[in-house]
Amino acid sequence: MVFTIAQTTAFFEAADQMGIPGDTRVQLGEEGIEAVSDLSDFDKDTLTQVADNLRRPGGRIANPDPNAPPGATIPQPPFVFGAKSQKRLLAACDTVRYYEMIARELSASNMRWDPVIKNFSQQWKALKDRKDGEAPVVPKISKTLSIIKWTEAFTDFLHRKIGVRMVPLAYVVREVVDPPAPPPPLATNLPHSTEHGSVEGELIARASHTHPLFRDDNSAVYYLLEEATRGTSYAPTIKPYQRSKHGRDAWRSLVMQYAGEDKWQSELKYQDDLLHNRQWKGQSNFSLEKFIAQHRNAFVSMRQCAEHVTFQLPNERTRVSYLLDSIQCNDPGLQAAMAQVRTDSGVNGKLNDFEATASYLLQYDPVSKKRATGAKRGLSAISDVTGEDNAEISSVSHGGRTSKTSVGKTGVEFRYYKATEYNELSSEQKGELKSYRDNKSGASGRSGGAKKPRTGSKDESRHKKWIASAVEKQLAKTRGTQDDDSTETDFKSYIMSLLSESKKPATTTATTASVTTPITKKVTLNSILRKVKHKTS
Repeated sequence: MVFTIAQTTAFFEAADQMGIPGDTRVQLGEEGIEAVSDLSDFDKDTLTQVADNLRRPGGRIANPDPNAPPGATIPQPPFVFGAKSQKRLLAACDTVRYYEMIARELSASNMRWDPVIKNFSQQWKALKDRKDGEAPVVPKISKTLSIIKWTEAFTDFLHRKIGVRMVPLAYVVREVVDPPAPPPPLATNLPHSTEHGSVEGELIARASHTHPLFRDDNSAVYYLLEEATRGTSYAPTIKPYQRSKHGRDAWRSLVMQYAGEDKWQSELKYQDDLLHNRQWKGQSNFSLEKFIAQHRNAFVSMRQCAEHVTFQLPNERTRVSYLLDSIQCNDPGLQAAMAQVRTDSGVNGKLNDFEATASYLLQYDPVSKKRATGAKRGLSAISDVTGEDNAEISSVSHGGRTSKTSVGKTGVEFRYYKATEYNELSSEQKGELKSYRDNKSGASGRSGGAKKPRTGSKDESRHKKWIASAVEKQLAKTRGTQDDDSTETDFKSYIMSLLSESKKPATTTATTASVTTPITKKVTLNSILRKVKHKTS
C-alpha cells in the first residue's frame, strides 16, 4: 500500500511518530528525505550529517523584524531536529531496509512507531549485539559428532552466526532460494509474521540471494565448512567448490552424500530398535540411570529424524511402556515400583509421563544401591574382640590417614600406651586392656613382637643385611674416620658367628615331672656392639 500525502505528513510530523517540526521536515526534503521509502538510503552516519546541516543551514531569509527596512535579510536560523526525532528516524531507516530485504511493502500500519518500529528496534539491536559479540565455535565432524548429527549442529551454528547483511548465515543454506510471494501477513502490532515468529526468522526465510552482499555471506559459509571438515574424510566433498567459494553448493553436496533421507531412515531404524529390543537386567555395573538416558537420547534422535522422513513418534504412554518392558531385573523393590507405575494410569499419572516414571524408578535402582552398600565394612562396623557389638569407635590419624580404633567397655582405647599414660588408667581399664592384648596374641598364634623370618627365606637374607648395615654404621662412629681392614674383618666374622648361634634351635629336656627349657639369650644390636667393643678393647 502506497503512502498518501496525509499519511506521509503524519509519519514525519505527528508527535507519536517521528515528531519533526514542519519547517524541519520541509528542509529534510532538501536533504533527500521526502517519502518514507527514501529512508532506506540513510544510516547512522548520513543522518548525523543531515543533523549537522540542519544546525548550520546556509542562505538568508527576510528579516522578520517589523521595524526592519524593506528588503532586509538575516542568516537562516538553525532547524529544530531533536534527539528523540533523530533516534526514531534512525530506527525507521533500519525498518524500511528490513522490509525491503524480505520483499514486504510499506504501509502506514507497519510503520507505526509504537509498537511496530519500537519492537523491531529492540530485536534489531539484539542482532547487532550478537554480531559484535564473541563468535560461536564452529562444530567439527568427529567420532562423537557423526556427520548426520553434525548437519543439525552446523545449521544451528549458522543461525547464531551473523553475516555482513545483518542476517544470520542460515539464510544461505535454506531449502528454498526464492521464497514465495507475497510474504505471510504480519502478526498484530509486530514487524514479522506469525509463521516465522521473529525478525530473525523472517530474515532467514525471506532474505534475498540476489543482493550484492550475498556473495560475501556465501563465501563465509564455505570457509566455515572447510574448517568443520578439515582433516576428515569428508573434506574432498567440498574440494570442487574451493575456487568459487560457493558455500551453498558445498553444503548441499555434503548433505546429499552423507545426510540424505536414506541416512536418516537408517538412524531412525537403529534408535527404534534400541527402544524395542535392548534390555536391562541389572547384573553389571551399568546403572538404570544410564539405561534410561539411552531411551531418552533415542527419542530425541527419533524426533530429529522425523523432520527429514515421515514417521509417527511414540507418545508418552508408549515410551513408558517400552521402558518397563525392557527392564528385565528381578529385584523385588524395582519390580514393586514398576507395578506401581503400571497402576498409575491417570491423565497425569506416571504411566503417561516418561520423566516422572524415570525419576520414580531411579530410587529403586539395585545397581546404585549395590555401589552404595557394596564396599567392605570399616572397623566402625565391626564388633569388638569379645564378639559384642556395643564397642564404641573413635577416629585416630596415622601418617595422614584416618583409621578406626575400638574402645572397651571401661572406656579404655585398645592401643599402645606410654608409661605415663598407662599409669593413669584405672585397674579395671588395665585389666580390660590386658585381656584384649592376651586375646589378640592368642588369636595370632604368637606372644607378640615381630615375626621371625623363616630359615633360608628372602626375609632372613634381608634381615641379615639390615643388621650388618646397622652394625657397620655404628662401628664407623666408634672408630672415627680411621678404618683398619683387619679389625673390620674380625668384626664382621664375629657378628656372623653370633647370628649363626642365634638361629640354632633351643634344646629341651623333658621329664615326667616337669619340662625345662633352656633360656637362649636374645641377640640384639646393642649386645653385638658391646661384645665387639669388648673384643677390640
